Amino acid sequence: MIERLRALLKEVLSHWKTPGNGNYVAYKEYVMLSVGWLGMRLATSFGIAFGVNNPFTAMTLHMTHRDLLLLGYVCTAIGYALAPFNAWLIDNLHAKDGKYRVYAKLAVPAAILSLFALFYPYEKMGYLPMTVSLFVIGQIQGYVQYWYSTGVSNLVYVISPDSDERVKIMTVSSLVHNFAPSITGLLIPLLSDVLAGGDLYNIRTYRLVYPAFIVVGAGLSLTAYYGVRERIVQPRAKPAGVSLVQALRAVSGNKLFWIKCTDNWNNFMEDSKNVLMQWLFYYGKVGSMTTYGLMDTFSYNSSMWAMLASPFLIKTLGKRGFKIVKNVSQVFITAGLALTYKKSLALIFVFYFLNRFWETTEVIDRVIESDIRNYQQYISGERIDGSFGVVDTYVGGAVGAVTNLFVPWVYRRNGFDGTDYSVLNVYDEAGVYQPDNILYPLLDKLLLISLVGAVIDIFPWFLYDLRESDRRGVEASLRVRAAVEDHAAGVAEPEQIEEALRLIENAGALCGQAKREKPARNAAAAGKERRRLKKEIKKENEAIETAAFLHGELTRYRSPFGEALLLLCRAMEEDAPGEELLRLSRAVPKGENREERVLRADGARLARAQASAAGKAREKRFDEEAYDLLFSLPEETKEELKEKNRRIREGERARRAWQKENKPRLWAAHHLLLAGAYENAESFFAVKQS
Repeated sequence: MIERLRALLKEVLSHWKTPGNGNYVAYKEYVMLSVGWLGMRLATSFGIAFGVNNPFTAMTLHMTHRDLLLLGYVCTAIGYALAPFNAWLIDNLHAKDGKYRVYAKLAVPAAILSLFALFYPYEKMGYLPMTVSLFVIGQIQGYVQYWYSTGVSNLVYVISPDSDERVKIMTVSSLVHNFAPSITGLLIPLLSDVLAGGDLYNIRTYRLVYPAFIVVGAGLSLTAYYGVRERIVQPRAKPAGVSLVQALRAVSGNKLFWIKCTDNWNNFMEDSKNVLMQWLFYYGKVGSMTTYGLMDTFSYNSSMWAMLASPFLIKTLGKRGFKIVKNVSQVFITAGLALTYKKSLALIFVFYFLNRFWETTEVIDRVIESDIRNYQQYISGERIDGSFGVVDTYVGGAVGAVTNLFVPWVYRRNGFDGTDYSVLNVYDEAGVYQPDNILYPLLDKLLLISLVGAVIDIFPWFLYDLRESDRRGVEASLRVRAAVEDHAAGVAEPEQIEEALRLIENAGALCGQAKREKPARNAAAAGKERRRLKKEIKKENEAIETAAFLHGELTRYRSPFGEALLLLCRAMEEDAPGEELLRLSRAVPKGENREERVLRADGARLARAQASAAGKAREKRFDEEAYDLLFSLPEETKEELKEKNRRIREGERARRAWQKENKPRLWAAHHLLLAGAYENAESFFAVKQS
């Protein structure tokens, strides 16, 4: 163990500022992201939300369940209205600070709004003015917090182009930033005992504790802005704009995305049990709030072990296997909690510890999300991020609008109307037992619902079919494509070209090799040696599968499908007559895999668009140099800055209009470029581009 720690320390010190061989990110950047994320979670620990059992609006300010649900629906409608703009902004802003890093700068405005929202005198108002104030302030604060938290947390998707390295980064950052709920989970109950006589839902407790979290957290979170780089695998040449309709069409056909969504949408059932420990202490008086705070904090610390174990579990089980094992474990944990929670605080702690170990899927969920986005880029040819949120907002919002009614309905069916919390009290103020309390019967129902939800959660993941070798093939394909386009544009780095040639050479060398058989149990090698041999064979076989995937990318245009697709692309580039374009699009075969089917559909759609626009005069080239010069205009005075921004906006609009008008030709030119490069990569990359 000491030797391993020494080796780890030596590794970190050696590559503190410079990444090691085969890596993209130095350890200093790990720390900057982790500290920034921790700060963001502390700074956003206070917010105004409208939901049943929300600690601030429901428990502290005593809004009714009816009003909480009503305002929750209004918030959903506002989310629907804003979702397209949010998606478009993420995919098309192209800020110099990056896709997500630019929003990390909102730390200070978000902190100021949170402090204002915290100290606004709601408790001195009547019910209606209080509710209106909560809604207006909550919408403004929440929207700024949304962009701020999105900017910091989503950096982990783009900090490295390699999924295995992202697993390590997510593990480290998750270990650090998950101290935030541990800190708040311990201090808030403890201070409520000291400052408010154990009244956890007291606005004085909020105002004494949260300001320090907000101010310190905002300062820490700026390390993510100043210390982290984005490394999205896409051409350095200015990307074309992604229309919202195009992005939504692409994302809605992504099966992997829907599998992940269905897993999240069922949380309303599985999470029904999450109020159990808090209610037992607060309404059941099974112990002091300090005891609750300690149990809550230590059980949350199980997430640390989960995150440490995540890389091993992902490597051993695969991402699909990890999710299946996690959901099966949740079934047994929920059943165990239901059978024992009335008997022992120690058993409640044990099952909550295990539950939070498996529920803390910070690493695995973000790695899967990152893989899904890379796969989408591979399939559609465009880097799409924002539209995942739009689809999830619209469909998830519709699902939530229905499922949010379920828990309040269960409460009402069991004697709790959401306004009179006294029915949950097991003892009155004098400590006398109240036989008509409904706490334990209601908790029994919630645990049963959670058990059913845990069982349902198992099944979607059997459909997740992106193997680890295919995921590596996707990443390799994206790197080769980016190198080709950047070389053609004259902006490729030598290291980028060397990596692309190495990947192509490796694919050619390994493709076609037979995979090795796993050693039989009665083989001569046993124990440790047999495990080492199995690991070696698995690694070699996955390398062969990855090479076969990349080889399929490199030889696609030489197949009957590829040849027919190139005929269509040449006709598009040459502005062939509409009838010819439609004929060639129909002649493209259906394809043998998902990408080819998407390419065929895209080709047919773009051929129809170009055929319908036949005869219209249009610019075939856009003056990128003149567009780039706009960013060099002087900005020393307010007038100059205003004029510069105006001309940049005009230039961006003109560029997007040109890209939209020439979309079929640009799509065709892209595939003709890839086909030419794949035909003879060494020759292509040997040519100097101006």
